[in-house]
Amino acid sequence: MRLVRFRRAVLSGWLAGAASGCMAWRIETVSPRELLQRGGDDGPIPAVRVTKPDQTRVEIWGPALVGDSIAGHATERAIARFYVPLSQVSLIETRHQSFGKTILFVLGVGAGVAVYALLQSLNQY
Repeated sequence: MRLVRFRRAVLSGWLAGAASGCMAWRIETVSPRELLQRGGDDGPIPAVRVTKPDQTRVEIWGPALVGDSIAGHATERAIARFYVPLSQVSLIETRHQSFGKTILFVLGVGAGVAVYALLQSLNQY
């Protein structure tokens, strides 16, 4: 009975991970102003990560162009807005689903289930 519950739990986690996909940051080649004005392929951009000249990185959720700055939130659920001047942005990245990372995750979970099943079969005698 425990094995059935374990398999269901692993399968549920595997399916959830495969369905949602792993996310990765992709460097954009267009200027930050142009990127925020045109939006992404699927509409508004949900998040960007900017790198400042001092190499610090800042994630901005719900980014919008306000004058000569990028306005947004520090986290996905934050209320307070903050601003990063465009002059302080040396690199901008957007979040995308990473097919490679998702496949590695699914294979890792599958390998874990296979090892567990092997150990259980050896433990039956």
